[in-house]
Amino acid sequence: MRLVKLGIISLIVFAAIIYLFSLFIPSHVRISRAVNIEAPKDSVSDYIRNMNNWQHWNVMVSDQDSGNGNYSAESYTGKNLKVLMLAASVDSLNTEWQHNASDKIASGFKLIQDQGDITVVQWYFDFYLSWYPWEKFGSIVFDQQLGPSMEKSLNNLKCKLENCSQ
Repeated sequence: MRLVKLGIISLIVFAAIIYLFSLFIPSHVRISRAVNIEAPKDSVSDYIRNMNNWQHWNVMVSDQDSGNGNYSAESYTGKNLKVLMLAASVDSLNTEWQHNASDKIASGFKLIQDQGDITVVQWYFDFYLSWYPWEKFGSIVFDQQLGPSMEKSLNNLKCKLENCSQ
């Protein structure tokens, strides 16, 4: 009986410690990548705002459904992924991503005109997490999961707009 009591108390203390550590992890996580593109901001904005063009540069969309999804000017619908454009301007683009039946994820692009015809394109994903420790600890790997695909997509976009050969 003493051994069972010790085991139960140990589990409760361990769970409390894990929960307390999870309180130090923020409930809002933003994964962001940026690239400099040698093109005017309005031409970069026009290209990004037309989601028909995404199949040519965005690997996060094209790899989801092996290129079998339906592109329109303001949305992408595939078997595993849906992307919807919420708002668009010359300076920004806000989208909503939903993978299968999971929660919707906010994403967007910010465009900043640098010196001359150099445009900084920042792409981000915003995650809002519940208080559950497993969600917060799981968010630690979001950067490693999304970062490489975001970088590859932004480099493809840069190459497309600068007319370079890959």
